[in-house]
Amino acid sequence: MTTLLDLRRKINAIRKKFHDFVTNFEFVKITLLLVLPGYLGLLIVAVIIAYLTGGTADPPGTYSILTRWISDLGGSPYTAAPYLYDIACILAGTLTIPFTFYLEKLLVPVSPKTTRLRYRMGSYAFLFSIIGNVGYILVGIFSEDRNFFGMHMIASGMAFGGFQIGAFFTGWIILLYATKIPKWIGAIGVLAPPGGAIVYGIIGGPFMEWMMLFLILLWIIPLSLYILHDEELHI
Repeated sequence: MTTLLDLRRKINAIRKKFHDFVTNFEFVKITLLLVLPGYLGLLIVAVIIAYLTGGTADPPGTYSILTRWISDLGGSPYTAAPYLYDIACILAGTLTIPFTFYLEKLLVPVSPKTTRLRYRMGSYAFLFSIIGNVGYILVGIFSEDRNFFGMHMIASGMAFGGFQIGAFFTGWIILLYATKIPKWIGAIGVLAPPGGAIVYGIIGGPFMEWMMLFLILLWIIPLSLYILHDEELHI
């Protein structure tokens, strides 16, 4: 007869196996090498197709990052291939989940020397980054063409808010502690994504939404490439 203690042990064993697998550097490396060119490539192609076709909008060919929201890339009125942006979102949200787990393992080691503040900041960084991951997946699922129950706006808020707040706390960990990641990357995390959110809140508009995305990429891409390149960060 399986007791509650046995069940807990089995759950903990499964959890440990999952964590060991998802934080294995070779696995994380594969996901990053897939998502960096895959997401950026799909995003660029989606913008080009939207600009050239214009979907069912009248007049066609009116898509521009200056005047159209990012999510319009997933709407048939603005592009002939809305599925490209949907795939890009699902791809990015899914393939960056292992990186989120890996960052927590890398930046917040389980050790008597790790302070309570560092644990707390690491927990916030992990939680909000996961919210960003899940939010971006949901953006692809609940696109403008499938905005059931207003889920698209909720998913967008989760994606932007999650990545921005996650970057803020991760950046502070890099700035405050010896992590072997350059401090300038930490400064980008603290200043760029949250700063973009503040400016967007003041000014608003499609172009500033694009700027928020660019500032998040300005944080994630250098961080990812540095971790891929520096063997001291391969744990």
